[in-house]
Amino acid sequence: MNEISQKAGMVLGAPRKTAFVFAGMPMGGAEDFALCAGTHLTPGFEAHFACLREFGRLGEEARDMGRPVHLVRVFPSRWITPWQIQHFADWLMLEKISLVHSQTHHAHIFATRAARLAGIPSVLHQQKTLEKLPARREKLFRACLERSSHVVALSARTAGELTSMYGVPKSKVSVVPNGIEQSIFQPASDRMMLRRELGLPSGLLIGTVARLHPHKNHALTIEAVARLRSEGTTVTAVLVGEGAQRAELENLARARGVSDAVIFAGGKRPVAPWIQALDLFVLPSVWEGQPLALLQAVACGIPVLASRIEGNVAVLGADHPGLFYAGDAGELAKLMKESLRNREFSPRLIMRQNKVIIPWSHEVAEQLATIYQSLLS
Repeated sequence: MNEISQKAGMVLGAPRKTAFVFAGMPMGGAEDFALCAGTHLTPGFEAHFACLREFGRLGEEARDMGRPVHLVRVFPSRWITPWQIQHFADWLMLEKISLVHSQTHHAHIFATRAARLAGIPSVLHQQKTLEKLPARREKLFRACLERSSHVVALSARTAGELTSMYGVPKSKVSVVPNGIEQSIFQPASDRMMLRRELGLPSGLLIGTVARLHPHKNHALTIEAVARLRSEGTTVTAVLVGEGAQRAELENLARARGVSDAVIFAGGKRPVAPWIQALDLFVLPSVWEGQPLALLQAVACGIPVLASRIEGNVAVLGADHPGLFYAGDAGELAKLMKESLRNREFSPRLIMRQNKVIIPWSHEVAEQLATIYQSLLS
């Protein structure tokens, strides 16, 4: 048994504990990814989830379902101290954690430093495309990359940028895409019945599942709905998600005279029925990595309209007929109207989406387990 295994307290033949580290687990793509992938890890590994500040909605939900979600309250504020890092390292050793896996900024800091103190490997997962960071945050990110045992990138492009921009050795980087749960995200057998069960109206129903945050660009959806309503077209938008921008978006809907045509559904679990009930899934974001909700909509067989940005194009392909520019509400409204007037339009979107290769959670989990095994060998 090697030194890493001894320090992790691994018992020969027992599953090795992998801790996915978060400040908290609200409804979000990284949290969903970890919960789904953790379900499918090979028998040699056991997924645990460490919340450093609070459980969050997904954390509470997973805990109530019997998943091993732990509250290790070492991060009560935005400040991080050596004592907090040491306390988390002590917890890792006490719980006999064999490896840590982090996906967000503050989790990277805790996971990579505490793992070193505990003598176990750490996996830093860069789940988004790289963007320009403020100087201090970039310095911290570079330090986390250097301390990590291995780095997982969302795409080959991000992997290349980690090497060219941050000097991460190619041998230290693996590409693992986001994955979704195959048993959950499938076309609905009866969309109209599902819509009635959810209390959603008839007529053209568009919608999305995303945080109410400026970079998701929900204001463009509201503006497009207002334009169609002004022309006499019956259309309703349902926004599934919560966020700091909710009041601002509700005010915008009232100001544009479409408060009755925009449903703020809030955070919903499970999200699959809300996607399956739609006529069109709309994602007008100004920035995305590899959006899980977009993959979920494709898997559910829902025609997609999405902004022509890197993350969306990487999923759908540059020739997808439902792409529009993120600042053009008129173009989005035109595509919505096309789906009503042209019976061939939505089937054409679906036909293109059938070419999308969907990474499933069980496949992604196999890739992660292979990386974990190599670090613990």
